[in-house]
Order: sequence, then C-alpha cells, then structure tokens
Amino acid sequence: MNDNSQQILNDVLAQQRQEFVPEVSDQDYFEIFCAEQILKDFDLSYDEIESGIVDGEHDGGVDSVYAFVNGELIYEDFDTSPFKKDVQIELHIIQSKTSGGFSEVPLNKLISVTRHLLKLDADYDALPQYNSAVKNSVDNFRSIYRKLASKFPTLKICYYYASKKADSSIHDNLQLKANELKEAGLALFPEAYVEVEFLGARKLLELARRRPKTTYELKVRKSLSGENGYIILASLGDYNKFLRGVDGKVKTQLFESNVRDFQGSTPVNDEIGNTLRDEKIVDFWWMNNGVTILASRATLNGDLITVENPQIVNGLQTSTQIARHFGGAEGEDARNVMVKIVSSENEETRDKIIKATNSQNGIQPSTLRATDKIQRDIEETLKVSGLFYDRRKNFYKNEGKPADKIISIPLMAQAVMSMILSKPDTARARPSSLIKENSVYSQVFSEAYPISLYLYAATMIRTVDRVLKNRSELTARDRTNLRFYVLLWLSSALTGKSSPKAHDIANIKVTDINDSAVEAATDEVWKVYEEMSSSGSSDQLAKGPDLRKQLMEKIAEKFQSSKVG
Repeated sequence: MNDNSQQILNDVLAQQRQEFVPEVSDQDYFEIFCAEQILKDFDLSYDEIESGIVDGEHDGGVDSVYAFVNGELIYEDFDTSPFKKDVQIELHIIQSKTSGGFSEVPLNKLISVTRHLLKLDADYDALPQYNSAVKNSVDNFRSIYRKLASKFPTLKICYYYASKKADSSIHDNLQLKANELKEAGLALFPEAYVEVEFLGARKLLELARRRPKTTYELKVRKSLSGENGYIILASLGDYNKFLRGVDGKVKTQLFESNVRDFQGSTPVNDEIGNTLRDEKIVDFWWMNNGVTILASRATLNGDLITVENPQIVNGLQTSTQIARHFGGAEGEDARNVMVKIVSSENEETRDKIIKATNSQNGIQPSTLRATDKIQRDIEETLKVSGLFYDRRKNFYKNEGKPADKIISIPLMAQAVMSMILSKPDTARARPSSLIKENSVYSQVFSEAYPISLYLYAATMIRTVDRVLKNRSELTARDRTNLRFYVLLWLSSALTGKSSPKAHDIANIKVTDINDSAVEAATDEVWKVYEEMSSSGSSDQLAKGPDLRKQLMEKIAEKFQSSKVG
C-alpha cells in the first residue's frame, strides 16, 4: 500500500479506544470498531455491539455474529409475534485481524463454520470444536429463522474479513476461497443473497468516515407554518424518498421513538394498502390521518423543508405501507400525504408529544417506558455523577460519551432485578420481559424507591463489568453469565443483608463500591459456577434456577440479617 491508510487507521483506533473504551485491549477494540463500522446503519449501542462478540478459544475463526429481523437485532428472548409478512432476515459474520494481511486460513474456517453451524438441524452437542458463544449466537439466528419459516422470509448472509494491515488488492486464490464460502452458504440456503467482503485499512477508513444521516430534506407542495412546527402536504413519491437512505433502504432509525412496530396484516393496514393501490381519484391525505415527525429543528426554504434528527413518532403503519407501495427508492405518485412536523429540543416536551400522539391508539403503558417520569429522573441523577442513562437509544453514544459511562434501560432493569429482587437468572435469560411486562416493570422502576438506588446500581454493574474483563480465566461467555450473579453477591456483601431492599442499596457508601469488593464477590460466585457448570451447559446454568438457589443458600449462611426469599 503506497498511501497512509494503515498509519491513519492505527491513529484512529488508538485515539478512539482511549476516548471510548480505554479498558479493552487493542485487539478487542478492533473487533468493536469493525462491528460498529460495518453495521453502522443498524445504529447499535455499545452493549449490543459487545453482545455479538464471540472471539476466544475455539471460535472457529469468527470474531462476532449479528442477526436482524427487519432491521431489529435478534437477542436471546426475541419476540417474533409482531412479524407477519415481508420479513427480512440478515446474518452478519465478522472476522477481524490486527496482524498480517488477508490469507486463506480464516476463509477456510468460515467455510467450516457455515457447513457445521448454519445447518438448521445440526446437533450442536456433537460439535465440541466450537465454543458456546459462537454456537449460541448462530443458534439465535437458526431459532428465529425456523420460527419465521411460515412467513417465507428473505435471507441475506454477509461475511466480512477485516484486516487493518491489509491493502485493497485481493489475490485470485482468495477470491476463489470467497466464492467457495458463498457456495457453502447457498448450499444451505439456496434462495438467500450471500456476499463476502474484504475490508483492508482503506475500506475501514471509508466506513469510519461515513456518518449516519441525521439531516433529511422533504419536498413540500403545500405548507402551514406555526410556532415551532409545520403542517405540510408532500407527494407520496417525495415522502417515500424521504424515508430512505443513500442505499435505498428505509431508515429504521426514523422509527426508534415510535411506540409500536409495524403491525403486519391488520384491517387498518390492509385498508391503507388498498387505498394506495386502488384509490386514484380521491387524494390519499383525505383518507389518512397522516404522519407526525418530531425533530430537533425544522427549516422551510421555498418548497424544501430541512429536518434535523427526525423521529416518526406517529404514522409508522402509514409510512411502512407507503414504502411497500413503491417497493424501492424510486417512483412517482402525485397523491399527497399530510405530515405534521414539530421541532423541540426540550426533552420533557418531546416525551409529552410522543405519548400524546400515540395515546389514541390504545397503546399499553409498557410500550412508553422511555417517557415515564422515573426514567427522566434516573437520567438526570446519573448525569450529575458523570454517568449517562441511555433513555433514548444511542443519544449519548452519538455525543461521544465513553462506553463504560453509558447505561441502557434494559441493563438498569437487569441490575435492579438482580440486586433487590434477587433474580439474576431472570435478568440473564429474559431481559426483555423486565421492560414489557407491567407487573415486573413496576417492581424494578418505582418512584417509591430512593433515586440513589439507580445511581448505585449503575455504578456497581459497570464496576463489575470492568473487573470481570480483567479476569484472564474468564471467557466472554463467562462474563455474560456471571455479571448479574456477581452483582447479587456484591449487593449482599455491601449491605450485610442476604436480601437487601431498595433503601439498603441506597444507603451503601460509594467508596465501598470498589474493585476489591467486586473481586471478592467474583471469587465466591466463580467457585460455585465453575463447579456446577463442569457437568453441563454454562449458559443453561446461568439462565436456570439452580445456580441462583445455590448462591442464595451461601449468601444466607454468610449474611444472616434477613430472610432469604
């Protein structure tokens, strides 16, 4: 390579690692960096990126695995019920190397992984050559694909081979191996789209320089202006273009603040589709309630409105049907859709708009979590102490805050569930239920609890994560399985109680939340975990009740001041 790409990439990696995740090694950060750049359009959080990293002994040459349904990341207790038709599944498998250029060995490993692990009826117990992290990540994809088989999903499988010391040239033998890898995928999924991409220093820099689109333009036919807002009519064709990115795909980020996903074939959605397809005389906006867009700023210049950081908070069903009506980025339709655009940077006002524009649809309160007062209170409390509560997904990541200072709503729920409800197994196995189910949510997030509970929960889980990463005997999967059990033990150790309550946690001395306390808790949990996992799957152990029961008995023996539940 004759240019400076490798040196610039090294500088970028060094600076970003120090700024965002200084506690990880150069190799570990390169894996994070590659996944973040490759999957930039999916807008993953730091926690979501780390959840896909499977690098370690017996990884089969795979460093990270991510699967998506209609742009939504698949996790372990993923709910497939909202997906009715037009389902798109994507599987992204990444190999990232910090040393050497491209070679055939990693491709051979990916071919073997494909033939062994992507086979839908493969018996994973008969494949001990792969670690549990790789098998579980691919199995999440297999499970969801099979659950959605009756919807006849389209499938895209993407392999990425990234090397920071490689140039842009690909030897003919490497290309032949890449073709063999594609053929291995197509042999299992003949109808799939399969691609293999090589990413050297220059291409990685190109990905890093590309910024997710945050400013959108919409051509306006008619407009009515008001204070901090507009009501406009836009042609269906222009609105369809507004919804899509440079790749022609609908930008899922536009719908993050919408309280419901696309509902599929419902009477209302079918009627919208019928109107778009069949009604050519009566204008579309006469027969449709339109769309509400919330933005940080909106500016109308002539027949063009510029919208910064838009969020479609009402009208996802209409927008999705319009996108389906065109089928792609191009297309003309002179009929109009009504769009209400409200610009406000006041977070409380934005939350009120989100809730108000959706309240008429009979939405359950459980889907409006981020707008709850308790969530805003937690965000403000953590911010004072230098922590950032990710109430609005990736808000603080996009502001460049360090990864270990950002706490998501699901992670906070898992931490509190482990600490005051003594259920680390539930936190590990069913994280989404902590947010979706009202009965569980109210036990975790309550204005009756001291607000400092959430500050200490955030401080403790991030301290636990940092200490676990420094334990060389632990694999990434071990850390995932142990973190909430260590938190369970730590909360008892710091309060002196076997079943601490919210006020007990709130009375912990901040100076007591230190590495030595976490190390001691980890030692206690590791002994039990290692002994019990030797006879079976460590993942199933962490998700089941047996490890919790065993640890609770030991905690009760050590901290007798309250009854074990």
